[in-house]
Amino acid sequence: MKKLFLILLVSMSSFALFAGGESETVKEEVVNYTFGGSSTVAPIAKSVIPEFEKEYPSVEVGYETLGSSTGIKQLLAGTLSLAGSSRDLKQSELDANCVPTVIALDGLSVGVNASVNISNLSLAQLAAIFSGEITNWSEVGGDDIKIELIERDETSGTYGSFNEIVLESQGKEPTKNAIIAKENGEVATKIASTPGSIGYIGMAFNHIITNAGGKILTIDGVEPSSDNVINKTYPISRALYVVTIGEPKDNTVEKDFIDFLLSKKGQAIVAENEFISIN
Repeated sequence: MKKLFLILLVSMSSFALFAGGESETVKEEVVNYTFGGSSTVAPIAKSVIPEFEKEYPSVEVGYETLGSSTGIKQLLAGTLSLAGSSRDLKQSELDANCVPTVIALDGLSVGVNASVNISNLSLAQLAAIFSGEITNWSEVGGDDIKIELIERDETSGTYGSFNEIVLESQGKEPTKNAIIAKENGEVATKIASTPGSIGYIGMAFNHIITNAGGKILTIDGVEPSSDNVINKTYPISRALYVVTIGEPKDNTVEKDFIDFLLSKKGQAIVAENEFISIN
């Protein structure tokens, strides 16, 4: 009887070891994906990622803040499989089979330092300021203070959108005489700390300027607000995108991520980050 019990014990131990080994071999491996691009899209992507990973535990996603143009370049080079963009795609990018998917709407706000005693600019005045034609606040009804421009760098989708909507629409070119900032938060901080300054930021970042004592201007008398972007009365507004090479394919992480962004849960995260849901 003891001998039979020992045989059974050894058999059960062997089975347990085998079963344990088998469970190790079938354990699903975590796969890492790196997306990247627009700094404006970054807060949305970085807030969505933890929730996405809860639904897809075998996937880990990172998002690198590179700027829209750099992100799209890396997408075309095959370094990224999905890029965030805060500007419309160029024809050359569309010709290269880049496919944009709208994930949110946004307005670009114009902020000024507390030393600037105006509250409104026309789109034409704004274009003249950023083209370098108007260089003193007295030229638009303010005090005799030199205008200091705070600009995004040329790889930024915010830079591209602002130039297209404001400057190109008025037939003007951007001046090179500006202080350059890398992302929205840096723009807002520089506006707040630089007397006579003016700059543009994603609407979701207004509070950084106002909390530091600066103010947000109306443009053509219209306040930058979600309602005014949706009803198209605010003149400086845009869509935010994620971009893939070709249409996103079913049963891929890229397609699952885009579908999550467009879902009710994903669009709630868009709204939580003070962007405008497309649903």
